[in-house]
Amino acid sequence: MKKIQIHIGYWLLVIGIVCVSCGPDTRLDMVGMFVGSSPTIDKRFEQSMEYNKQAGYATIQATADDYRVYVCTDTHIHNTRTRWEYFIDAYRADLKCPVAIHLGDVIDATTDFDYVEEALAPQATQANKVDTLMAACGNHDIYFKQWKNFIKTFKTSNYYFVVNTPSGKQDLFIVYDSADGTVGSKQLQWLRETLEWADKQDFRHIVACTHTHFFKRDGSQGHTSNLTQEETYALLNLMTQHGVEMQWSGHDHCREITQVKGMTCIVVDSMKDEDKEPYYMRVTMGEKIDYEFVAVP
Repeated sequence: MKKIQIHIGYWLLVIGIVCVSCGPDTRLDMVGMFVGSSPTIDKRFEQSMEYNKQAGYATIQATADDYRVYVCTDTHIHNTRTRWEYFIDAYRADLKCPVAIHLGDVIDATTDFDYVEEALAPQATQANKVDTLMAACGNHDIYFKQWKNFIKTFKTSNYYFVVNTPSGKQDLFIVYDSADGTVGSKQLQWLRETLEWADKQDFRHIVACTHTHFFKRDGSQGHTSNLTQEETYALLNLMTQHGVEMQWSGHDHCREITQVKGMTCIVVDSMKDEDKEPYYMRVTMGEKIDYEFVAVP
């Protein structure tokens, strides 16, 4: 018993030293990694819905029936943003790309949203787009109480948008918040209502976008490693019952493609400046959805 107490005391001391040594400008949010330092998912949902009610949901016009969507994730912007700017230049230069999507962990530490806003000038919003970038919220985007900066830049973390094609076909993209490893009961109900509404429309394709993937690979991300089993089961059943063809996510810094009940779940490679092999995904939304992974110099 005494040995156990000694070991517990030792680890508590180590944790205390680490917490004290990690000041506000470090890249490791010890508190946020365990208990969250930004509002809970239900609070974030309420703030996002308040914005959605005021701004509405975006409708974006494509120039071709087989338009392209550029998708990246986990840029972890900190001090430099070379690959982030490369991605922005690539999708802006593609005349068949009406919208791009960032799947979360846009930034890495405490003041990095300054770099995001500089690179995105004129600043993006999730509704009436000036830029064409949509974003999901990642766990790093809410560390160090960063939620206030995420919503300042991107306005909302759960929403949908519709892309219209020249022939009148429409595709639905649903973005939801999984930044701290849960979707919460309120957001789950919103997803259910949104998909029930989608059943009554004539969408060509339905795609879900979020940060945290369904399937656990390891415990490296702590409590945000993946969604709970109960939520994963509920979301998989909900999405497959309502015709969601794909879910795109990030978070795990590796590529993974999984087929579940006819739905393709894709984990996209990370794209931080320090990565040896960064990729983004380029998706062609035609009569079927085709995708490829593009290496970033």
